[in-house]
Amino acid sequence: MPSIQESIQQQLNINQSKNLLFEYIQQSMSVAPSFLAALETLLISDTGHPPEEAYAGFVSFTANEMVKRIYAINPYLRVGPADTAALEQIYRQTWQLIQQTRDIKTTLNAFHYPALSKWLAGLYPEEFQKSLRGSPGVGRVTYEEYSAEFQIELFGLDLASLQEPILDVGCGSRANLVRHLRAAGLEAYGIDRCVDTSCPYILQVDWFDYRFEKDRWGTLISNMGFTNHLNYAYRHDFSQLERHLLKMKEMMEALAPGGCFTYAPGLPAVEEAFPAQQYIIQREQKNQDLSVSRIIRVE
Repeated sequence: MPSIQESIQQQLNINQSKNLLFEYIQQSMSVAPSFLAALETLLISDTGHPPEEAYAGFVSFTANEMVKRIYAINPYLRVGPADTAALEQIYRQTWQLIQQTRDIKTTLNAFHYPALSKWLAGLYPEEFQKSLRGSPGVGRVTYEEYSAEFQIELFGLDLASLQEPILDVGCGSRANLVRHLRAAGLEAYGIDRCVDTSCPYILQVDWFDYRFEKDRWGTLISNMGFTNHLNYAYRHDFSQLERHLLKMKEMMEALAPGGCFTYAPGLPAVEEAFPAQQYIIQREQKNQDLSVSRIIRVE
């Protein structure tokens, strides 16, 4: 019999391609047999719920797994700490109602799925919500964890001349470039909202929740990460543009004198506003759709 964590994953997986914003969501969602069996087992147990510590762990685990699947569908959404707390509360309330009604499927259809739909809607721009209400299914982003060699070639990085310390912003779940740089003896770190393993030099954190200290970094790198999201905000969610621009300003100020921020895609319209007396801008067009920018802080 699968563990509770495995049954939770199976339940999330069975509805992975279902659109939570669909107008008739109750008609499209499914319940995995293993998940249903796990809940029924809990209901007929002596206490009706797992020990409090374990229960809190299940809630946190479910919310984290759900967020991973949301990012797999739309990586441009942001689930902040308050959003995660609200999601965890939905899972708590769902179980409390199941305990009260003893009716798992009705609780899921009458409360849980509509609550998830309302929660998710708050993450989307209004224009996207309207277009999604008529579709029962959603696509999925196929992530590619870029190899260290690919990124080094893309950015034209010369490891011998990289100024330390180095921070990869949006390093990916496996942090390939960070691990490669450290293997070469460089002081490199990475941040990403989804990482396979957290360790002293790889931190799981959203870049908006990470404080970039002034004059801290010799090199900042972001491959198809922060600036990709900034571009998305400019094109599709203008309400988020200011916070992206403010965060980029913070990142620029985090460069040590002589430090360099290298990223793709480039941001020509934004880069024009950088004060020339403080920053040197270098831009390289890789192909018709992609450019790489290097912003060097003048010493």
